Amino acid sequence: MSFKCVKKFENSYDRYVVLTSSDKIILPDYIKKENKKFIEDVIKKNDFKAKSSEKIEITLQQDKKVMNLILIGLGEKKALNPKNTRQYIYDCLKDYTGKVLLNFADKDLDNMDIVADVVEHINYKFDKYLSKKKDKFLEVEYLTDKKVPKLIEGYELAKISNIVKDLINEHSEALTPKALADKAVDLGKEFGFEVEILDEKKAAKLGMKSYLSVARAAFHRPYVIVMRYVGNKASKYIHGLVGKGLTYDTGGLSLKPNDSMLGMKQDMGGAATMIGAMCALAKMKVKKNVICVVAACENSIGPNAYRPGDVIDTMNGKTVEVTNTDAEGRLTLIDALTYIIRKEKVDEIVDAATLTGAVMIALGEDVTGVFSNDNEAAKKLIDASENWYEYFWQMPMYDTYKRYFKSDIADMQNTGSRMGGSVNAAKFLEEFVEGKKWIHLDIAGTAFSNGGNPYYNKKGATGQVFRTVYSYIKG
Repeated sequence: MSFKCVKKFENSYDRYVVLTSSDKIILPDYIKKENKKFIEDVIKKNDFKAKSSEKIEITLQQDKKVMNLILIGLGEKKALNPKNTRQYIYDCLKDYTGKVLLNFADKDLDNMDIVADVVEHINYKFDKYLSKKKDKFLEVEYLTDKKVPKLIEGYELAKISNIVKDLINEHSEALTPKALADKAVDLGKEFGFEVEILDEKKAAKLGMKSYLSVARAAFHRPYVIVMRYVGNKASKYIHGLVGKGLTYDTGGLSLKPNDSMLGMKQDMGGAATMIGAMCALAKMKVKKNVICVVAACENSIGPNAYRPGDVIDTMNGKTVEVTNTDAEGRLTLIDALTYIIRKEKVDEIVDAATLTGAVMIALGEDVTGVFSNDNEAAKKLIDASENWYEYFWQMPMYDTYKRYFKSDIADMQNTGSRMGGSVNAAKFLEEFVEGKKWIHLDIAGTAFSNGGNPYYNKKGATGQVFRTVYSYIKG
């Protein structure tokens, strides 16, 4: 266990860490009076002001033991929020391993959720395929006077974030559609939600022709994953979640270049995100009813591949002209949306998808694009992100964008103008939500980090977004 709360301590630690604001540097009660005077002199000599991410290390002796004390600055209290507090703690702890006693000097700042989240984030490494595994970890005992809940939300969600990261970081030959379905079944048993798997025969019987067109050429066959969590039997209201589940995307016959294909193991990031949300909702026993659908498949090339110029049917009944087989995610999502609306009877939907490179052109790699037919719901979701190190921005959804996916031979085409590409994709999806309250999250930039973000600075999956979805549903 990398994190636990304690009321008192009796053990020796590799380090003693104190988090302090710059308003007033307060030393913990466990430091003896004579040592406090020594520490105050060191602070004064080194002009330590406890500015944000500033730290000072002091070695002293207490009770015949050497104590390595670290004071970490958080800056001014009035400027602190959950996001920058995480950053400052992460900045100062990220290179440490071993057993640490940690506490906030100011009890008003006491926040076990944030510390637990940071500790798990620091410890994570996807080393499954490395011959040398990570063998040194940060273990934190968190000193607090607060009542400790049975389940510490920040810690439980941080552990689930590791599951999300593992799914996205796993390579595509190991994480096939069938393997993803099997993993969902296992997680359902572990966390407490029901899972039903539909093979392609059942999907075909349901009329999911758009989704199955994308999957047509793949060696690894498609599976629809349906997850159901009942947290409130007295309520008839059902939240719907949909995740894009492309376990690999070659681009199809509109073949991607090699460099673009290298990262396509992450194209099921939406599925991992929503599976993570289901685990979190069930683990924390949230009193809401939620159903999640993932239409998992691969977009491959072969003699049976769907082609640019094809006109395909959808479960909804509308026809789509395929103008680019690399705009495949939306073709799987529209059938998943129809399924969750018509068969599962959900009242509202949030979907997450690594859908467009265009969203990264618009917002960069650190912000998730939010697209919705309900501004109030979009605002509520964005507000739900405030407790997490996650950023969201609502994008426009004007009907004028619809002109870009008009087709001469079908009800619509699957690609529009490159200008406003992420909005065009969202407007395409909107045609299939049948008037339900709906939020689309384009996570193409935020599901995976290239190492430039100051918090998500390890290359690989970030494990973002599922926490915000969880908080939105929890309310």
